[in-house]
Amino acid sequence: MENFSTELHLNNKKRRFSAWFTKKRTIWTVIIILILGGVGYAIFRPKDNSKNIQTETAKKQQLKSTVLATGQVVSKVDLVLSFKASGITQSVNVKEGDKVKAGQTLAALEQKDALASLTQARGALAQAQANYNKVLAGASNEEIAVAQKALDSAQVALDTAKTNLTTTVQQQETAVKNAYSALLNTSFAAVASTANVGSATVTVNGAYAGPDQGVYKIYVYNTGAGQKFQSSGLETADGDVRTTPVALGNKGLFLQFSGAAYNNDSWTITIPNTLASIYVTNYNAYLAAQKTRDSAVSSASSQVDSATAALAQAKASLDLKRAQARPADLDAAKAQILSAQGQVEAVAAVLDNQAIHAPADGTITLVDIKPGELATALKQVIVLQDINDLHVEANVSEADIADIKPGQIVDITFDAFGSDRYFSGQVQTVNPGATVVSGVVNYKVTIALQNAAQAKPGMTANTTVLIEQKDNVLAIPLRAIINKQDAPTSAHDLTTVRKFVRVIDDSKKKTYHEAEVQTGMQADGGLVEITGGLSEGQEVVTFIKH
Repeated sequence: MENFSTELHLNNKKRRFSAWFTKKRTIWTVIIILILGGVGYAIFRPKDNSKNIQTETAKKQQLKSTVLATGQVVSKVDLVLSFKASGITQSVNVKEGDKVKAGQTLAALEQKDALASLTQARGALAQAQANYNKVLAGASNEEIAVAQKALDSAQVALDTAKTNLTTTVQQQETAVKNAYSALLNTSFAAVASTANVGSATVTVNGAYAGPDQGVYKIYVYNTGAGQKFQSSGLETADGDVRTTPVALGNKGLFLQFSGAAYNNDSWTITIPNTLASIYVTNYNAYLAAQKTRDSAVSSASSQVDSATAALAQAKASLDLKRAQARPADLDAAKAQILSAQGQVEAVAAVLDNQAIHAPADGTITLVDIKPGELATALKQVIVLQDINDLHVEANVSEADIADIKPGQIVDITFDAFGSDRYFSGQVQTVNPGATVVSGVVNYKVTIALQNAAQAKPGMTANTTVLIEQKDNVLAIPLRAIINKQDAPTSAHDLTTVRKFVRVIDDSKKKTYHEAEVQTGMQADGGLVEITGGLSEGQEVVTFIKH
């Protein structure tokens, strides 16, 4: 019974296992076993790098290092010419293709006004030069004689003017004196005092010869010998009262009494008599005489002054002609010459600005003006180039300019002639000044053409500058080099960079080891010179595909 139960349990267990192990589960089990087997094989099988590694063989060859640049053919003489002034074009003396010499007039504007001004300026210069020569030579004997005669005439004129002044003063003073005397002798009248008792009247006769104006005061008084008069004022005098003229002092007047006079009767005589009807006339005549005198004397004095100045000038002129040329006079004459010369040069410059002259020998490659046209100042009208003296100007980037030096050989092709025609050249100069082109710093390099007679200005030139060339040197691709930095041993040490290559040990399995090498020139085509650490024929790794 117990054996039966055990057998029944085993049968049930087999039945459950058979039910789980279906066809589908069998397939997946096989797949998993295969995958695990492949992974294990891939991990533990020997490596074969022959299909993932690219190599190159170290070999001796010619190496070249070049710099490429695109430039343009330029004439050594490449001049854009224009008028410096605006005006009507008078003449155009050249056409495109003409060969010209330096200084040749190529075109000109109308110049009539400038030519007239130039003639005038030259005349002023000639006059200044003549004046200098005259100052330098001094006066001639004839000029000295003329100056002496002028001096004598001036002396005579001064003497005459002085004589005229003296005569005029005398005449005019006499006239004024006479007018004054006439004024003082205006209608004498003795005016009786209102307090007089008697009826006597006094008549004044004679001519007043005194210079002063004033009054005579006449008094009558009695004496034992008869009546007398006494005067005060202009004169103090005594006299008898008579019916005949009695002298009133010493100035030319006489008194004559008529009628009865009493003691203390008095009379007043005013000199001049301002109450007379002709007083105003005589007074105006006196003023006119003074004015005439002043004017005449002033005029005569002016003539004396003028004659004195003329005499001084004549004397100075004579002294100057007798004297030798002074340094100051020569300097002044020289200054006049310089000023006149400046005027000539200024007008000549104006005239020059109205013409175009060839600055150098060359060929006319453009004429853009015709006679009769209005030319605008500084506008291009003629282009002058030397088509027989051409060179190439190319811009080289700052990354390559350090390698460019004068004397380097240059291979050149021109777009106009095709890429299969080569021409040679040589680096002439490297401009130290930078030029920024499209944000890139460039330096202009000038290249001399050596065998490009067919080249023309403006052509595009493709240049290849030979920087360095080595023949029969060991080289490998630059991409085979591995750079490694050694850490500095102290703060003062510099970081050292060492170069390695992976040298193939088994050419079939492509197994390799690293070896340190020394390098030299880096050449075109991605090649680098090997100077140590590698032998010709050794195979090195250049690329590993991971």
